[in-house]
Amino acid sequence: MTIPLYLLVTVIVAWQGGFPAAITVATCATLGLDYFFTEPRLSFDIASRQDGVSLIVFAVVALLISHLSRRIRTKAYELRRSEAEQRALYDLSRSALLIDWKASVEEQLCSKIQDGMRLIGVALWNDRELRFTSTGDTGQAEERLKAALRAERNYDLPNHLESVRILRFGVRSLGAILFRGPIDQLTADSIATLVATHLERIRALKAEVAAESETVSERLRTAVLDGLAHAVKTPLTTIVVSSSALREVGSLTTLQAELAQVVETQASYLAQLTDRLLRTAKLDGAATLLHPRQTSLAHVIRDATDELRTAYDTSRLRFVGNFDLEVSLDPDLFRMVLVQVLENALKYSTDGTAVTLRAATPEGFLEVSVHNEGSFIPYAERDLVFQRYYRTESMQHRASGTGVGLSVAKQAVEAHSGRIWVESDQATGTTFHINIPL
Repeated sequence: MTIPLYLLVTVIVAWQGGFPAAITVATCATLGLDYFFTEPRLSFDIASRQDGVSLIVFAVVALLISHLSRRIRTKAYELRRSEAEQRALYDLSRSALLIDWKASVEEQLCSKIQDGMRLIGVALWNDRELRFTSTGDTGQAEERLKAALRAERNYDLPNHLESVRILRFGVRSLGAILFRGPIDQLTADSIATLVATHLERIRALKAEVAAESETVSERLRTAVLDGLAHAVKTPLTTIVVSSSALREVGSLTTLQAELAQVVETQASYLAQLTDRLLRTAKLDGAATLLHPRQTSLAHVIRDATDELRTAYDTSRLRFVGNFDLEVSLDPDLFRMVLVQVLENALKYSTDGTAVTLRAATPEGFLEVSVHNEGSFIPYAERDLVFQRYYRTESMQHRASGTGVGLSVAKQAVEAHSGRIWVESDQATGTTFHINIPL
């Protein structure tokens, strides 16, 4: 009865106090058995070998049971902790789906991670947006995160309760995240993967919403342009006919005849602009509107020049290359391209300087370039100038415009399966290049 009682006490101590305390209790229990219950009693002497073996076996069994009970308690604690972390990860992943993408996504993620994992602080560096966010106490975390991202290395500092993970989506690094507080390495890896996934998801969502908004806005703009162009076309025709009739009457003074001529000329120019707007409004369906045929390149260039002659000094135009070519394209659409690019060059070039148009047909392509001096487009804006209604800040005050022309030219060129791009240098000027497969 004594031995089971001693074993029970030893197990209880091992379970509650740990293995060091269990060793002390097991030693004391062995000595107590020897002193009080083993012959000769009240002495630490052992009379028989059997009693000695029994005491040794008791001590070993007591220590073994203490060790096993400690391991069971440790495993139970780890299981409870793992279960709590898994539950926290599940709650975190579910709450991340409810993030308000219109507000600061990084700040919301950091706050949810800190609260859910009970950390001292969380810091996040979004390398795509070049934005640093932190919640709680993270110290000077920004530089550490940037350094870890440059080295492309995760690290753990248990003594400082700090872990850093690189945020990766596929093979691309999106940034880095720092955890300050007790956190398991596997849990840190899982949270980093979760954060990277949600950052990419939010980015894709924003891009999709922006694209959809742009599509809706473009449809509204197109409808407005179409409606205005149709509404303006009839009164413009009336003005042209009326001013022409006034001049035919013959009873006008010289000044009145000149004024009637100006009205007719400007009304005709507005009518041309209206036709251009009508064609532009339908360019979204350019694939079905494209009507290619064998066309004289010289005739298209001449028509484009004639259209610009009313408003610009076309004597500045210089033509270099072979223009006696028969090419297969839609003459109306390509004339529109040339008008927009030449108008842009004449409008923003230095007064009195030449605007050079070059044409060539190497290896089955029609290559056309328009160069002007005195204008410069920064590298960051060279794609933006082809977006509708965009105008470079440096050119907004040099000449009037709507920012529609180059976007129309781009759509018309792409309808021919071609491409248009711009090169610009502060010293030499700006050149627009057009490349269309024949």
